[in-house]
Amino acid sequence: MLQRGRRLADGRVCDEVSALPDQASAEVRHALTELRDVSRGMHPALLSERGLAAAIEGLTEHLPIDVSTDVIESRLPSETELASYYVVAESLTNVVKHSGADRADVTISLHPDGDLHIVVADPGCGGASSRGGGGLQGLDRLDAIGGALRLDSPVDGGTTVEAVIPCG
Repeated sequence: MLQRGRRLADGRVCDEVSALPDQASAEVRHALTELRDVSRGMHPALLSERGLAAAIEGLTEHLPIDVSTDVIESRLPSETELASYYVVAESLTNVVKHSGADRADVTISLHPDGDLHIVVADPGCGGASSRGGGGLQGLDRLDAIGGALRLDSPVDGGTTVEAVIPCG
């Protein structure tokens, strides 16, 4: 709507007034960036209320790609659920932004050894990195709870993010 206002204002009003929609758009982008930064540290309500499976399902509902999910239904310790949620959220964000894939698969299962295994895979372009400013840097939150992350992303295609979180 702001850009439509700018187009309508062009040539009809002074430069100062026609620049206002651009300034407002920049402010909105800045506010959204700040909101995303703040929300990264927040606990998603759906996760608290209904658990990991429901939160992952809610996360995938509005993505512009198809996501198949196979997520355990049982409740886990809150720090495990939160770390798992963010592993999936950040991985799917990278699929959407960088992979070029039109789908992804998310699997979260509890193994007999007591560890939670998370796999997020896509058939995209590959070449993802957890170093040098890549979005996967944020997955280092696993270290805080004794988890581990493995990234397999050959440059000839496809990316698989695997995380293991001890639960027992």
